[in-house]
Amino acid sequence: NLQPIVMVCVKYFDDGTQSGEGNENISPSDVVPIFESFNSAEGIFYYLQQVYTRSEDPETTFKYIQAAVKANQYNEVEKVVRESSNYDPEKVRDFLKESKLPDQLPLIIVCDRFDFVGDLTRFLYKNNMSKYIEAYVQQINPTNTPLVVGALLDVDCPEDYIKNLLVAVRALCPPEQLIEEVSKRNRTKLIQPWIEARINE
Repeated sequence: NLQPIVMVCVKYFDDGTQSGEGNENISPSDVVPIFESFNSAEGIFYYLQQVYTRSEDPETTFKYIQAAVKANQYNEVEKVVRESSNYDPEKVRDFLKESKLPDQLPLIIVCDRFDFVGDLTRFLYKNNMSKYIEAYVQQINPTNTPLVVGALLDVDCPEDYIKNLLVAVRALCPPEQLIEEVSKRNRTKLIQPWIEARINE
């Protein structure tokens, strides 16, 4: 019965702004608990997939992200966190960290969009996911390399790893910000070879 139920719920969707006598519409805050009471993550996913963009409630978007993770619809999670701004970034970040996704791209997108780069770096490093740190600075946002380096220094990351990271990013890393981040931690010597290479270039 799931498909007709979802169709009815979508047809009578109410974003919560309509009220008054004679209003037969129902909002996600009415529908989702019913699906939850039947442990129907699939029902929540299919319903919210069609209505979350029409709702202004951040909780609706969050519930959709949760349902997409449960349904292993990781492409959909990535799409929502990239395209929508109608969610609580900290709440979504924390949920994605706890979810142990097979691909960390949705978490990376949230942290990059909402300036949680230090937190992201520490999380990835402590959970032995260094390949995502490398992908982030090389392919997604090299201009944030200084923040990544600062966070790695804070967790006592080996210097050789940081040096190799900088070699891979090369001149795409902003030098002034990098110098500032390492100077704050009294580790300026660490980037001397990188600076010399940039001067030679």
